[in-house]
Amino acid sequence: MMSRKCALFCLLFICGTLCLLLLCDNYCPKELCFSRKSGFYEEPFELKLSAPFGEKIYYTLDGSVPDENAFLYTTPIFIDDATSQPNVYSARTDLVDDPQYKLPDYTVDKCTIVRAVSQNVDGNFGEVKTESYFVCYDEKAGYRDMNVMSIVTAPENLFDYDTGIYVLGRKYDNNLDENGNPLWENANFYNHGMAWERLVDIQIFNAEREVSLKQPCGMRIQGGSSRAYLPKSLNFYARKIYSLATRFYSDLFGTGYMADTVTLTAGGQDAIAKFRDMFVSTQTKDRNFCTMNYEPCVMFLNGEYWGVYWLTERYTNTYLSYYYGVDADNIIIMKNNKLTRESEADWAVYVSMLNYLQDTDFTTAENYESLDYTIDLQSFIDYYATEIYIGTEDWPGTNEAFWRARKPVKNTERRVNYEDGRWRWMLFDVNTSALREEVMKDDTLGSTIKSNSAFCNLCQSDAFKKEFSLTLMDLANETFSVENTERVIREWLALMREPMEAHLRRFYGEEGVYRFDEEVADIRAFIKGRKPYAAQYLEENFGLEGCLATVKLEMSDTAAGQITLNTITPTFDGQGKWKGEYFTDYPITISATANEGYRFAGWEISAGQGMETIEGTSLELEIPENGLCVRAVFEKEGSDK
Repeated sequence: MMSRKCALFCLLFICGTLCLLLLCDNYCPKELCFSRKSGFYEEPFELKLSAPFGEKIYYTLDGSVPDENAFLYTTPIFIDDATSQPNVYSARTDLVDDPQYKLPDYTVDKCTIVRAVSQNVDGNFGEVKTESYFVCYDEKAGYRDMNVMSIVTAPENLFDYDTGIYVLGRKYDNNLDENGNPLWENANFYNHGMAWERLVDIQIFNAEREVSLKQPCGMRIQGGSSRAYLPKSLNFYARKIYSLATRFYSDLFGTGYMADTVTLTAGGQDAIAKFRDMFVSTQTKDRNFCTMNYEPCVMFLNGEYWGVYWLTERYTNTYLSYYYGVDADNIIIMKNNKLTRESEADWAVYVSMLNYLQDTDFTTAENYESLDYTIDLQSFIDYYATEIYIGTEDWPGTNEAFWRARKPVKNTERRVNYEDGRWRWMLFDVNTSALREEVMKDDTLGSTIKSNSAFCNLCQSDAFKKEFSLTLMDLANETFSVENTERVIREWLALMREPMEAHLRRFYGEEGVYRFDEEVADIRAFIKGRKPYAAQYLEENFGLEGCLATVKLEMSDTAAGQITLNTITPTFDGQGKWKGEYFTDYPITISATANEGYRFAGWEISAGQGMETIEGTSLELEIPENGLCVRAVFEKEGSDK
């Protein structure tokens, strides 16, 4: 019979074993774990990795996928500011063939990339996990108020001689023209399609250094001729094959939109300023065409500083579905004369619209009125007037896109039924010639009439010329006025000047921002000088017989309500005044809306010597040659007249 001592010992042993097993279950992780998450740290630290009992941990620090040939984890990894480490990827000479780009002659800013994986006793590997650590970045220049993106991928995905998407590659080196020169189209980075999409891990930190997105996704090189530039623009795709997610589940643009694809644009032909696309989209958000949202971003590629970008939306069915309430499967998008989703039926719908715009006689009132059943006419006018005013010269024909609901659906939930089957336009890629002093005097209205048969045909209609003229002058007087653009320019300068100094040093070897300042001066010169030339070409191309006259608006109280003039809501100065110029050929339309607690009392209209008081919230007014002054009178509700 077992003694009491023996029984007590056995009982204690069993209890101890159970406690030990319980402790192991609590403290031994069920999967690979990092002791610190991705982020910004003020001080160096030791990173500890842990895995289920009995499993080995392998890790890399260069972005490569870890396997048994990687570092075997045995002791904590010391994480410090990695900037002093030698340049690796930024020292490559096979990314571009252009002497304007310079290899950095200093150690670029760096973060520490740790990729780790655990291997069980059977030799099977688990999921690779990736973290990015930025140490001692509080005092570094070029990051204030900027999002920071870390892109991590196996180096061969970008830099392999045959399959790397970021390099010139073997075909470029080995296939020369008759003069012995390489051809750009043979470079690896000019390839398109899924075969040239690569798996990457992206992590985005917002301006407060919180992680706003951490997700594996697909990445491709983006753009046309700008693929030959450095750095390159990139597209990112959320797909189930990478993360089981078909969206980037983060409100990256502050609109609530969870995108399925986004772009990290380096600016295209606007690589020095990186302003024109964002600026035009920002200024025209109230117009009747699609625009993108932009967020400033500094990017690190496999741990090395890789420059300044804008993170932007992309025009997809998902984008249109979110912003316009249209079923994503009921959308046709035509971009650069190509359907985003090939369909013979959709192509027939597009050709029918194009033939209608080119061949119909819109000089008759009946035909012109029917036009609005096929296209959103104001969308067309807004879009073409914008492109023409800003001086875009690699358009139309390229960089043009429009969309419609494939099958019209009645929709009463929104003020505008975007499922009505009408075509609407989409603004993108205005970075080549727009807003440059060299095109300030150009007759882009005349050149568009000559190059685009649909627009030319519409310009035969007096009704179209009226609406287009008023819209173009609305843009000149309000949207792109010096007063309304200078604030945006100053905000952009405050944000981007310091980051762009670091960017220009990294890719061009420049000290200072003299080229950046030249671009800013160029943009300002265009904005200051464009209006009289735009007006001149309206007069010449449309055969206007009147003259430009000044229209002045005043409000008795700017807090009392809003004024609409043609297609704009004028921005009144501190004295409640606004001024613009319009051709006397066409009357202007004006309307007033009172805010809560106020009522609209009427208009005081001055033309020449006399003044007239008119009631009614909406008016159409002829413009005399000596100008027009209109004062909107608001009163507080309950006050005596």
